[in-house]
Amino acid sequence: MSGWTDDRENTTAAARELRAAFGVMAQHWPLPQVEIGPMAPGFMPVPALFADDRFLAKMLARQQAGTPGLDAKGAAAYFISEYAGVLGIAAASPYLSHGLVPAFVPENCALAFELPAEGRPRVRLRLLDPRCVTGRPGQSRHGASCRPVDREGLRSELREGLEAHMEPLIHRLRGRTGLPWQAMWRLVSDSVAARFLEAGRQFGCEEEAQAEALAILKAPGSPLANRQLHFFEIVIRDEASPGRIVARRSFRARGGCCRFYTAPGGSYCSSCVLVTPHERRRRIEAQMRHRLGLPALEDTASADAAQPKDLSS
Repeated sequence: MSGWTDDRENTTAAARELRAAFGVMAQHWPLPQVEIGPMAPGFMPVPALFADDRFLAKMLARQQAGTPGLDAKGAAAYFISEYAGVLGIAAASPYLSHGLVPAFVPENCALAFELPAEGRPRVRLRLLDPRCVTGRPGQSRHGASCRPVDREGLRSELREGLEAHMEPLIHRLRGRTGLPWQAMWRLVSDSVAARFLEAGRQFGCEEEAQAEALAILKAPGSPLANRQLHFFEIVIRDEASPGRIVARRSFRARGGCCRFYTAPGGSYCSSCVLVTPHERRRRIEAQMRHRLGLPALEDTASADAAQPKDLSS
């Protein structure tokens, strides 16, 4: 199956559990491609990669090429959001589909990036050891490498793994670009929350996905926690028959800012933390109505256009 590698050298129960979970993920999301096994050619350990100035320069330059005039802080915001989204789906999908949390700590991860001239980069994530925790011990053939935990233990394992994985990258980007670490942690939370919502929608457990995302990301004392991050719903009703719902969709409200408004010709995103909740709802409902071919309400007719990527979450 595309998107993951069957490493025959590793036949532990934990590896089988993880491969099954990442196999489900690969059916819906092409990135990242996840592999399980020892270091392989083409990969670099995460600690070494995040410390590589050439890698960071290439990633930041790529963001600036896509948005001409974007400053270094904006490039860092774009990159941290993009990478956190890649890691976020690798966390959210097995969590929701199989109740599994792999070890995302930097020393257990290696990455391979391929940057085509156009389009998204190809990202491969390799878990060097298949150890994990499971919240479904009754359904898992777990052994020493797949430890059963309760729900709070599962949440803590994922939260701590995300924090450990992202901290060295945030540290390096802060030193290189000056973007405050608090701003980057907010962007990480936003991206992970969006991927939980996306995975929950795909797996038919949207309410559970929202509840779990908030429980994981808003724990007191965690750098991932921020007050603004939450989910909200927009319901569009038939004007002629208000009891009939035409469309209903949940969205993630951001806690961080991608800084697109600072670029030449930039603007606030539809879900930007810098706009009021009323304005955010107005813009998103206007986009929903436009996509559904519905007439714009008087209140939404003048809503500004926003980045399409924001509407997906």
